[in-house]
Amino acid sequence: MIKKQQLADQVIEHFRSAISSGKYAVGDKLPTEPQLTAELGVGRSTLREAIRVLAHNEILEVRQGDGTYVRSLPASCEPLVQRLRRAKAGEIQEVRRALEVEIARLAATRHRKSDSERIRGHLKERRKALARNDMPALLEADIAFHCAIADAAGNEVFSDLYRTFARSLREVISTLWDAVDFDGSVVAEMHEKLFNAIAARDAGLAAKITAALIDRHDKTLADAGKKP
Repeated sequence: MIKKQQLADQVIEHFRSAISSGKYAVGDKLPTEPQLTAELGVGRSTLREAIRVLAHNEILEVRQGDGTYVRSLPASCEPLVQRLRRAKAGEIQEVRRALEVEIARLAATRHRKSDSERIRGHLKERRKALARNDMPALLEADIAFHCAIADAAGNEVFSDLYRTFARSLREVISTLWDAVDFDGSVVAEMHEKLFNAIAARDAGLAAKITAALIDRHDKTLADAGKKP
């Protein structure tokens, strides 16, 4: 049974190993979702996230109404999720800036009411976690908040890419919070302003606030000696 920490990453590695070893050949159909969740001991959301990443990397293919098939295992191309594990904090921040600023801009212009409600819900959870000083819950709510903004951008590639990227971003932020005196109130206020800008469909302001959040993290990483 797959255990704890970084469950989606572990499920991804399970499938990669199973395909490499020949348990699943190219063209094979994977077992059903209930069979896989029982076999691996993970929830449906974790399984679906792993399959989504593998489909993005063209290792699996999801055929709606049919099932999930093994598409390939590119020998010459390191999967993004593995490449991100080797990335430096500064590299993650640079990619983060390129992704999040444009995502915020698009989310402000394209979001639907349901998107806004999801973002607001994660912001509320973030606020509650900060109030009780629950840092692990705060980090999870923070990542979920930004993933919801990526979904609201109305671009499935952005959404898939950001969710893959978010696992590495989670590690950078966790390290950052552990290394410095985290000022949660200031960052919380900036997140509130970001939500308000998106809700008001002010793309320019949403992008500006996002850039300011990343600037703040850049400075904190530099002060902590974590950025090359």
